[in-house]
Amino acid sequence: MASSLRAESTGSSRLARYLVFAGLAVALSIAPVVFVPGLYDDFTLPKQSAVFVAAALILLGLGIDGFSFAGGRPIGITLGLWVAALIVGELAAIDRAGSLLGVYQYRQGFLTQLSYVVVFAGALHFSASGQPRVTLLLPLVGLGGAFAYTAIQATGNDPVAWWVDTSDRAIGTIGNANELAAYAVMSLAACAGLLAINWRWRFGAVAVIGGVVGFIVLEAESRSGLGALGVFFLALVAAWWVAKNPFRALVRPAAALAAGLACGAVMSAAAGGLAGSADRVHDGIDGQDPGGSTRFSLWQGAFEVIKGHPFTGAGPDGLYLGFPVERPADLGGAFESYDLVAQSSHNYVLDTAANFGLPGLASLSALVSVVAVSSVRHARQRPTRGTESSPLPFAWAALTAYGALTLLNPISLAAHILFWGTLAVTVSRGEPVRGSTRRLPPAAGAALAAPFVAGALYLAVQLPRADMEANRAWEDFDAQRFEQAATLYESAGEIVPFERQHASMRARALLAAAVAQPGLHLTPADAAYANLATRFGLASGDALDVAAIKIMLGDGAGARRSIDQALALNPYGVAMESYTSDLRRAVEEGGTLRYSQQDHWTYIVPTVK
Repeated sequence: MASSLRAESTGSSRLARYLVFAGLAVALSIAPVVFVPGLYDDFTLPKQSAVFVAAALILLGLGIDGFSFAGGRPIGITLGLWVAALIVGELAAIDRAGSLLGVYQYRQGFLTQLSYVVVFAGALHFSASGQPRVTLLLPLVGLGGAFAYTAIQATGNDPVAWWVDTSDRAIGTIGNANELAAYAVMSLAACAGLLAINWRWRFGAVAVIGGVVGFIVLEAESRSGLGALGVFFLALVAAWWVAKNPFRALVRPAAALAAGLACGAVMSAAAGGLAGSADRVHDGIDGQDPGGSTRFSLWQGAFEVIKGHPFTGAGPDGLYLGFPVERPADLGGAFESYDLVAQSSHNYVLDTAANFGLPGLASLSALVSVVAVSSVRHARQRPTRGTESSPLPFAWAALTAYGALTLLNPISLAAHILFWGTLAVTVSRGEPVRGSTRRLPPAAGAALAAPFVAGALYLAVQLPRADMEANRAWEDFDAQRFEQAATLYESAGEIVPFERQHASMRARALLAAAVAQPGLHLTPADAAYANLATRFGLASGDALDVAAIKIMLGDGAGARRSIDQALALNPYGVAMESYTSDLRRAVEEGGTLRYSQQDHWTYIVPTVK
C-alpha cells in the first residue's frame, strides 16, 4: 500500500484525490467529534452538516475525475440497486418532505443515505489510487476526540449539563451511550491500517487502540457494546482463517489488543465505569431492566410496518410515522405506560425493510455480500506488501461486531459513516482495479457535480442556523413565551423549509398561546396545522391538537373528523381511548383549553355539567 498522496497522473487527477481525501477526513475524523451545545439538536445535526460537507467535497472530486468508479461491475450494480431503492423509498414515503433530512435528532433521511453512498464511492476511489491504509487510519483522529471527551465525562469534569436520559453514563462526542460504544467498536477497524505499516511500534499502537476502545465501552456502560467486543474476537479468529493467514501471525496483534482492552478496563475501574457496567450486566441477566421487553415490542411494531409497506417501505426514517399506525395492540415494556416515539426499531435489518421495503433490504444485503466476497478474494490473492498475512480480518471483524450491535441498537451518523468507509476499503488492493477509467472530461464532471455540491454545502450551513433559532424557540416555549416561540420556529422553518420539527413546533406554540388568548391565536393555530398537514402530513398528536382547535372554534364536524383521523394514525396509543372520549364529550358539551408545563402539551378538558 502507498504511504502518501502521490501525483501519479494529471493535475486534475491530483486535485480530485485531494478533494476526495479532504471529504473522507471530514467524514471520518471531524464528524464523530463535532457537537454544538448551543443547538437544540446538539449532537446529530452538526454531524449531519459535517457529513454533507464531506459528501460535497467527495462528489466534486469524483466529478473532476470524470465520475470513474473503482469498485468493479458487481459492486457498481448492487450499489446502483441500493440507490434505486432509496429513491423509490423517498418517492413513496409517508412524509416525502420530512424524509429528506429524517427524524429530528436521528436524521437517517434520504439525503443522509445518499451521503453514505458518496462516502463509500469516495473511499473506493481514494483506496484504489493507492491509499487504503490512509482511509483506515483517518478514524483515529475521531476516536481520540471521543476518548478525550469520554474521559472528561468519566472524571466528572464535563462543563455541559446534558439533558439526555443516559447522561449518568458517558455519551462522549456521540450523544448517546450505546451509540458511543458502537462507534468505538467500529473504530477497531483502524487496527488493520496500523498493521499494514511496516513499523516496529505497530503492535503498541494496536494496544493503545484496544485501551481506548475498552475504556469508552465500559464508561458507556453498554451491555451490547461489551457483547460486540466478544463478537469481534470470535469474528477475528474466523476471519483470519477465511483469509488463509497463518495463525502464528495473529498471536502478537491479538495479544496486544487484548492487553490494551485490559488496560482500558483498569482505567474504567478507576473512573467508576467498570462497576456501572457490571451492575447493568447483572440487571440484564436478572431481568430487572425492562429494556429487553421494549426492544422486542419495537421489533414487533417494525415487523407490522414491513407487512403494511412491503415493497417501498414507509420512506427514509418513515418508521417514525408508520409505527403508531401499524403497531399491534399488546406491546409491552415502555409502551405500557406511554407512547414511545419509534425513531428506530433498534434493529438495522428491520429498519431497512420498514423504511425501504423488502427490495431495499435485498439490495443492501446484496451490496454487502458482493463486497464481502470481493474482499475475501483480494485478501487471499494479494497479502499486504511487507507482511506475511493480510491485516484485513481486523476490518472484517470490526464490521461484523458493529453489524451485530446494530441488531440491538439504533444506528448513528458517526458510527455508520465509518461503517461505509471501512466497507469500501476492504475491497481495495491498493491499486486501480480494472474498469476504473475516466468517463467524463474534468470540466464536464465538475459542472455536473456542481449543483449537488452547492446544495449540500448550502444545507450544511443552513441546518445549524435554523437549529439555533429552534433552540431559542424552545427556551421561549419552555418559559411559556409562546408567541415569541412561534415566531422563532417560523424563522427556523423559513431557513430550512423541509424540517418537519420546525413546522410542528410552530403550530404547537400557537395552540399553547391560545390558552390565554383564544380569540387571537386559535385561527392562526388552525392555519399552522393546515400548513403542516399540506407540507408534511399530520401525526396522531397533531390531529388531536387540530380536534382541540376545532372544538374551541365551534366546528363540531371538523373536530369529529380530526378525532377519527387521530385514532386511525395511532389506534392503540396508551391514552388514545380516554382522551378521544374526552374530546367527543367536549364536542357535545364544550370544553376548556389547558396547558401542562410538565408535558409541554395543550389539551381540552370537557365542561362539567
